[in-house]
Amino acid sequence: MGMTNFIIRRLAVAIPTFFGITIIIFGLMQAAPGTITDFYLSANPEIAYDAERMAALEEELGLNQPSYIQYFKWVKRMLVFDFGYSFETHRKISVELQSRLGATVALFLFSHMIGWPIAILIGVISAIKPNSIIDHIGRAFALLGLSTPSFWLALMLILAFAVEFRWFPVGGFQSTSVEFTGILDVIRDRIWHLILPSCSIALRSIATTMRVTRAEMLEVLRKDYITTARAKGLRERVVFIKHALRNSLMSVVTLIGLSMGHIVTGAVLTETVFAWPGIGRYLVHAVHVRDYPAVMAVAVLVSVVVLLANLITDITYSWINPRVRY
Repeated sequence: MGMTNFIIRRLAVAIPTFFGITIIIFGLMQAAPGTITDFYLSANPEIAYDAERMAALEEELGLNQPSYIQYFKWVKRMLVFDFGYSFETHRKISVELQSRLGATVALFLFSHMIGWPIAILIGVISAIKPNSIIDHIGRAFALLGLSTPSFWLALMLILAFAVEFRWFPVGGFQSTSVEFTGILDVIRDRIWHLILPSCSIALRSIATTMRVTRAEMLEVLRKDYITTARAKGLRERVVFIKHALRNSLMSVVTLIGLSMGHIVTGAVLTETVFAWPGIGRYLVHAVHVRDYPAVMAVAVLVSVVVLLANLITDITYSWINPRVRY
């Protein structure tokens, strides 16, 4: 019952936060310079400005209505997962997102779900054996990862491993000049394309997670209850895993929860550099062509992911330390 009340309280905070975010997103799009009619004229310079034609276009898109009416209609559609139609392609934005969401999720899972366990493991070993070779290598790697911009790393990876050595493709989601004979060939080709963009995204996340894990483990290992556990004659493995690691995971869980928001923010540059057909690249193109419904849809999608990540983080807190529920 305590867990249920805890989740209800968190949802009671998340729901008004979500609607507040939608107001901010809609307001920013209303204040943004330029409209779809401006883009239409710039993309078709041979067409002279026609006030009646532009007015008809704005009426068709609902841009001639008051802002508050546009907002309520947008939220009403959005609650049933209808983000409207793209100004540029006139296709449903939900269909556009579905065709790109899988690529972004695959990139995120491949880069982080492999990187996080490795980072936590190296951080724990570095804390257990401070000033060892593994510790020195881990800290040097963390410093390198934190000081290397992701876009520069992406370009260097392409230059070294795609252009010079030709071990990996320059970009894209799949090979277009190869015939696949089975599902294993398709999976192998996807992984082959995933390696370089995943490395450019995961390096900073691994470095940060590893440093936080090491610092928290070193702090916990100095606590009195660790000394008491050792005095009881418990094995070092039990002391490290059951007592030290579990209590040091609070900050690591926070860090992982916050990094969920980087699904798009971190993928914008990476997907653009590697021509990856995901949400980040779609967002860049939508901003370029002033496709405001598409921009708002992506912004809302990212906001929902962040809110869900915070909720999952809070639930994980309560599992690690039940006192958080109260």
